Amino acid sequence: MTPRWRFVLLVSLIGNLTIVYVGYKAWEYRSSINEWLDKYLYVVDEFSGRDRYEQEDESLKSDSIVPGRIVFFGSQVIEEWSLVNYFPGYEAINRGVTGQRLAGFLLRFRPDVVQLKPQYVVIEVSSYNFRPNTDARENFDYVVTLAEMARCYGIEPILTTCIPPRDDYEVDEHEDYKVKDTVAVYSDRLKEFAAEHDFLVADWRTAVADQNGYLRHDLARTKVDLNPAGYQAVAAAVILALESKTR
Repeated sequence: MTPRWRFVLLVSLIGNLTIVYVGYKAWEYRSSINEWLDKYLYVVDEFSGRDRYEQEDESLKSDSIVPGRIVFFGSQVIEEWSLVNYFPGYEAINRGVTGQRLAGFLLRFRPDVVQLKPQYVVIEVSSYNFRPNTDARENFDYVVTLAEMARCYGIEPILTTCIPPRDDYEVDEHEDYKVKDTVAVYSDRLKEFAAEHDFLVADWRTAVADQNGYLRHDLARTKVDLNPAGYQAVAAAVILALESKTR
């Protein structure tokens, strides 16, 4: 083979290898894009729960504040609550999404609360937001942001202190960490903030906790969930907050 053909063959081989490499990189980039797209869609659609009450929200949208309307906004403590049996005289609207973290609350606050223009919004924080690897201050900031956002739209927020777990509840691989201790610190800080800035508070922690700061067994359905008597206790705290506003 002549030097000329050897050169042509070498150039051809390099060209083919370049095409294969570029094709591989394009496939790799496409896979990465699809992966991030999937994550984005998860955050927007599944993690936020924005489509959970989409149809109901559409029929309840209002251009002005609806007197007597209360949106209960939170996670499974709210979703599993049969509100109509506890708040006669009010239009109580359930906007709970089981298992949702506080970060997801921000993503659905507008469609589930702001656009419904309730007179009040009860903002619930579940104890599973508090873990050794999470910052309690960050959870507090989420709630403050939601409360201030509500007020910007003329909606009166009712902040709830956090329901602690029962004494037989443990965080996996962190037996020494007590959720109820962080819940107590968070709840005290929330009450101080509410007093300083004139926010309403429903003190759920005090309503359901025993002398050691755990969820009372007689008010619990599971290690973290309320039974009907437990719901009656937290409902009374909400009514107390509402009555304090009308005095």
